[in-house]
Amino acid sequence: SQSRPRIPLAFLSTNMMALVTKAKSISGGTMNISILLLSCIVSVSAFSLAPINLNRGRASIASTSEDSSCLIVRRLSTTPFSVGGPSEELLQLFSRQVTQEFSASQLYLSASIWFNRREWEGMAAYMLAESAEERGHALGFVDFANKRNIPIQLETIEAPDAQWESPEEVWADILKLEETNTASLLKVAEAANECQDYAVLAFLNPFHMEQVDAESKISAILAKVKDENKTPGLLRQLDHELGLEAGSA
Repeated sequence: SQSRPRIPLAFLSTNMMALVTKAKSISGGTMNISILLLSCIVSVSAFSLAPINLNRGRASIASTSEDSSCLIVRRLSTTPFSVGGPSEELLQLFSRQVTQEFSASQLYLSASIWFNRREWEGMAAYMLAESAEERGHALGFVDFANKRNIPIQLETIEAPDAQWESPEEVWADILKLEETNTASLLKVAEAANECQDYAVLAFLNPFHMEQVDAESKISAILAKVKDENKTPGLLRQLDHELGLEAGSA
């Protein structure tokens, strides 16, 4: 078992002198030895049983239990953001999400270049705006990580696809991208929920709602792109609408 920290002698002496003065006042100036001895024993026992924090204000890294995967990584002088603290899994998933967001930004940029070279200016502008938004998401994760002292390790980003044969293939890949991003964010949330890290969960909430909107919107766009063969001119109309949306964003 862990040894209990010793109580400073000066601290005990000061408190015992206070007890002596109190005993004199109770007995009208005459020392009541029994009361004094009993008071001293109770005082020493109380101090020996009370936990003493000798590291107040210092960084603390401890486990909630011997077999717990959640680690407390915070300063004792600050308000805790979680009950159990971030686990190693949460730290890794959070760091990887930064790479995921940058990868999404790269794919949107590649799609923008593809559309621009084929004179689909509206779709090119839309993809470019989305690329910037995904990059902003990545930087948002980095900013939050810095505030929480979560380590971020940037990983290599593979070159995005650029060999599409049709607008339908581009939008199909964009939908897969958003679905992958949704799954990735949910894994981070699950890890945060296991450790009851409410700050991370609160940070992720807006991203979850954005993913719901993104998947719904991309699915609708893809459906319109597929209907081009049935309704000639629909794709150009869609290109115009997306261009206006990107311009007003």
